[in-house]
Amino acid sequence: MSKKLIAFLLALPASAEIIYATSYNDHTVTSLKLEGSSLTRVSQNLDCGSEPTWLTLDKSKSVLYCLNEGWGGSSSITSYRTSASGTLETLDVLSVLKSPVASTLFGANNTKLAVAHYDTSAFTTFSVADPTNLSLLGQQTYQLTAPGTVPERQDAPHLHDAILDPSKKFILVPDLGADLIRVFQVDDSAAAATAVTSIPTIAGSGPRHVAFAKAGRKTFLYSFNELSNTISGYSVTYKRDAAPEFARIFNIPSGGPGTTVPAGTKAAEIEVSPDQRFVIVSSRGENSLDIQNFDADGPSTIKSDPLHTFAINQQTGALKHVQTAPAGGRNPRGFSLNKAGTKLVSALQDDNRVVVYERDVRSGKLGKVLAYATVGNGPNNGPNYALFDE
Repeated sequence: MSKKLIAFLLALPASAEIIYATSYNDHTVTSLKLEGSSLTRVSQNLDCGSEPTWLTLDKSKSVLYCLNEGWGGSSSITSYRTSASGTLETLDVLSVLKSPVASTLFGANNTKLAVAHYDTSAFTTFSVADPTNLSLLGQQTYQLTAPGTVPERQDAPHLHDAILDPSKKFILVPDLGADLIRVFQVDDSAAAATAVTSIPTIAGSGPRHVAFAKAGRKTFLYSFNELSNTISGYSVTYKRDAAPEFARIFNIPSGGPGTTVPAGTKAAEIEVSPDQRFVIVSSRGENSLDIQNFDADGPSTIKSDPLHTFAINQQTGALKHVQTAPAGGRNPRGFSLNKAGTKLVSALQDDNRVVVYERDVRSGKLGKVLAYATVGNGPNNGPNYALFDE
């Protein structure tokens, strides 16, 4: 390739990308357009209810699902038709059990949606074969015989995530209240998912979110634990006609071995990079880093919580700390990566801000701020999740 052609290609304007962000305090799903160093609001939609939170995208069908936790009223799932411009067309709104907090698509052609419910201690599944007509398929509710190790947080089962495993045959649901990761088998011939086993976690750890990594023929599971602020790693062994077996291989602090966190810190999100080589986690309530203020009319620096990056040992699944970087502000409840792994978008719930960072795929490290935007309009409970439309 000639130098002139390379220079021409580099001079071309970057194509626009769409990012969706949910926010409690203005009750919206906001569509943002990322173009170079600019992140601008395209549209806002109020049809996800009073506390919009988790987003699940079916890119192949141009459909976005939004969960409304509904702490102040009724809870719901809203389906949207997405568009190249970023505007959303509401397709259906279905009332559901209170406090749905995470969801994942499953089944042939992504025709079903699994949902974890925090406050109502439930796992539900829905038909989304027709996104204009959502319907309940199954519901399983759990109880505790006694409070857990942290009774003020473990007074009942609190299901907090739902992810599909690499084989697409099982859904894992961490239960913060019961110190379990519940495992459900999914079958295209069955209407709902079937509970098959549970992974016991360390007492008082409170598993919040989990993520899988594939390393050749090996599979690892990582659990980010809210109550103990730790990461637990598991090796995964698949058995023919049986549930996978999970063996815990380590448990380390959220910032890496030998680190501690201030009182009040809460583990938040965990993601495995698209190339399966890195684990990234976000921590809330640390306020441990100082960064340049995004607003010209305030102090020169502001506090930020951290994002911790770890390299995955491809043979053992062990994690090695690579970087602690700012999340862009306080309370990074949710973040996500683009499919290339070259960008990370962070939702700062306490700062009404969404920040996009560049990311080096080779080293796994985050770099400079590419763009940012204000999302939300209150002192707290602003954006809690952000997702690339791809």
